[in-house]
Amino acid sequence: MQRIFVISLTELNYEKKDLNVSSSEYRRSIGLLSRIVTNAIFLSHSLREKVIIRIFIEKPVSHIIQIDSATIRYLGPELRSLASLLLKAKKKFLEALSNNYFTNNVWFEANPGLFIRLASNPFEDLSVKASTPIPLVSIALDNNNENPDVKSITLKEFEHLIMTLSEKKNAFIVYLSLIPKQLSKIPLNTQDYIITSVAISQKIDLARLTNIVNIILDGNKK
Repeated sequence: MQRIFVISLTELNYEKKDLNVSSSEYRRSIGLLSRIVTNAIFLSHSLREKVIIRIFIEKPVSHIIQIDSATIRYLGPELRSLASLLLKAKKKFLEALSNNYFTNNVWFEANPGLFIRLASNPFEDLSVKASTPIPLVSIALDNNNENPDVKSITLKEFEHLIMTLSEKKNAFIVYLSLIPKQLSKIPLNTQDYIITSVAISQKIDLARLTNIVNIILDGNKK
């Protein structure tokens, strides 16, 4: 089953020195992003097949960093590996941006298996081979019912939802937002997706939910 994990964040505002300082204010956000990606793409000490990870970054200009499990190189399962890879990609992206490389909105390969392009939303130019509408689950953390339009569910209900939506499907998309952005504001063709937005208790972090999704999808392989 092809699976796509889409992660939205404001910006990659950490530096290399933050990776060596346990008290850095960015350490927690770096760790969460790394654990989400690690749980999404790694299976024991190998890489899962047919996994695409998209990291949508709003600043300094909105763009997508895309990782393909089939072609990614030099990525290890530890925090420092991904964080360092993203810093190198950021540097190359800014250089390409200053040289007007993205005039035609093309993909730029910053590392083998890691591509970058300008984009106005996380799902832009998303190519998925599926004969039926693709389940797209948007996961938010429950902030004391601040989002009345999003149904708050328990972990058990979440597991049942993923299992039901993924049954007999050959593709599955999970959207994780690390910034206050509503999926309803993103232009999506509802004929292509079965969109479900849910909120989960803040006691369960997004990295753990990513792992739960993969375990369920592993059991529903097609």
